[in-house]
Amino acid sequence: MAKMLKSKYNSTGERCVDACLNYGELRYVNKDGSPIKIEIPCDKYEEAISDFLERIKEGLTVDPDIDPSKVLKRGTITYNQAKDISYEGRIKGIEIFAIDESIECEHILGISGSIEYALAIWNGDSKESALKKSIIRAVTVYGEDFIKELELTDIIGEDECSRFCDKINYLKKVNNLDLYKPLDVMIDDDIGEDDDLKTKKKLMKNIKTASLIGGLTLAIIIIQIITNGGTFKDNLYLFLPIFIISFAMSILVVFYLKISKYITEQYVKNKGQTIMEMFNEELERITYDNILTEKECKVILHNITKGEISKLLSEMKGSVNKKVSCNALVKNETRFILDERKSIILPSEIEVKKCMEKFMLSYKEKFSKEETIKTT
Repeated sequence: MAKMLKSKYNSTGERCVDACLNYGELRYVNKDGSPIKIEIPCDKYEEAISDFLERIKEGLTVDPDIDPSKVLKRGTITYNQAKDISYEGRIKGIEIFAIDESIECEHILGISGSIEYALAIWNGDSKESALKKSIIRAVTVYGEDFIKELELTDIIGEDECSRFCDKINYLKKVNNLDLYKPLDVMIDDDIGEDDDLKTKKKLMKNIKTASLIGGLTLAIIIIQIITNGGTFKDNLYLFLPIFIISFAMSILVVFYLKISKYITEQYVKNKGQTIMEMFNEELERITYDNILTEKECKVILHNITKGEISKLLSEMKGSVNKKVSCNALVKNETRFILDERKSIILPSEIEVKKCMEKFMLSYKEKFSKEETIKTT
């Protein structure tokens, strides 16, 4: 169990600060009086820092020299994401309290690291790979304090720990580890349209072409009549009614072309592209809210389209409110996926320590060789 690190997620920045203070004093401190680092939601961090500074300014803290950034650590998960995943109860070690919906995790990986571990497992990674990813995530949140918590500073020296944390992305690259990031998942825009849609578009195109040719032909005939084959007649007023009628017909043809174009665009919009856009919007939202993995998203997409977009479009034709239908379909498929997630038992602190030790030894070996080359 972590001693120097904690994770406490609350719904507002103010509540995050309240969880850290007790009548103006730090609620959690080490034996030497230094503050215990507390991970808070990434979307509440700025608000919490601002609130903390305001309290210091107003003299509401016992220590006026306290640095909020030394106490609060920005996580990589939003409050709502952590809340949803906590209510699912799939990760043993992350607990949500019903009284105020605050979320806590006593595990050394913290909330961000623990969720990273779970996501990797749900995406099909091995436990070893998931552990490596979760440790890198924890280091990005806590920095060198994570190493101190594991009591591993002696491996590379306390002064070198900061450099190690700065090069954590290098270790991620060397070990070929891709941490979770928001996915850009959508129905393929290149998927063909259904046959009915193609027929309608083709019909509209033929109508427009025929109308254009007819209008041009009519205009040529009228010009020939009015000008008597290119020569103005003396009694032009006799042909004035013909000119007015032909001009009005030309306007009607142009207007009809505009109307047919508008109808075509609206049909295409309502029957095809907009439906896919609706699905993509809902997929993007639900993927972000539920922190869906790449594997889970692919299953949802396959279940929605069943491999054929024409089926999807035909199913939507009878729907009065397509937006509601799209959202309901995506939510139902997502619910099935979330129910299939297996429960995660987080690695022990000993496992975390051993894995971190390997990271640090590989770092030490790599950069000690570089230093040797530089000095020779």
